[in-house]
Amino acid sequence: MGKVKKGNLKVLLIAVVAVLVGSVVPPTVMAESDTAAAADRSTDVDAQALKILQKATDYLTSLNQFHLKGNTVMDVVQESGQKLQFSAAVEATVKRPDRLFASRVRDDGSTRRFWYDGKTASMHDEREKVYGQIPVPDTIDEMLDYLEEVIENPRPLADLLYSDLSHLAKLPVSGAYVGESYVGKTACDHLAFRGKSVDWQLWVDRGEKPLIRKVVITYKELPGGPQFAAHLDQWNVAPEISDSLFQFSPPEGAQRIKVVVLRPEEKKKGGAQ
Repeated sequence: MGKVKKGNLKVLLIAVVAVLVGSVVPPTVMAESDTAAAADRSTDVDAQALKILQKATDYLTSLNQFHLKGNTVMDVVQESGQKLQFSAAVEATVKRPDRLFASRVRDDGSTRRFWYDGKTASMHDEREKVYGQIPVPDTIDEMLDYLEEVIENPRPLADLLYSDLSHLAKLPVSGAYVGESYVGKTACDHLAFRGKSVDWQLWVDRGEKPLIRKVVITYKELPGGPQFAAHLDQWNVAPEISDSLFQFSPPEGAQRIKVVVLRPEEKKKGGAQ
């Protein structure tokens, strides 16, 4: 029997930053430059869909802090072409501009947690009993940008954590309002957008708080066209948060791993290998 591929479990530590957050359009979508997206953009972007998207992102970025819990499912395409699905329970607490805590529990029981206190990013793998830390910029937005650049491993759902999402309306090549749809018992507006490398769908709560309740991303340029889906069923937009939540203390018995991170300019030296 061939070995089942579940993804890179050893891209340890900081690569799980949106431990959600794996994390509203994924950074993969954001990687399509505004210039390229604008050049390829057609007029086939429904105005109603853009209006609802704008309403959702404006509301999310207006929050000074929030707590989020949900579940994710990710396809992993095997060498045979077969798709296997793996799930995770995810959780994140954000306090803008410079505090973040996130955790992810996979369906195999492995648990990873991430702390950001405005100066340092820390990650602990409970099963492996290891942790790592690196200095990072002093805002959530800059920290996420930095980690994406030096790790080169963007995570779905990372956009949920940014304080400015206005650029998302500029990204789709096409988009449509699909209609009213329920996520559990919550009535939502179902939106569908297409980009150069991914297609993405959002379900936005139709209530007073236009929260994003579900996300589906299709990676068109990856073999087999795998999908990522997230059900974001628990939101608290006014949580009581102690600053101690964002402070990392190494658990007893955990071993520190040295994390080597090249500066972006150092990574470019020497060209392709």
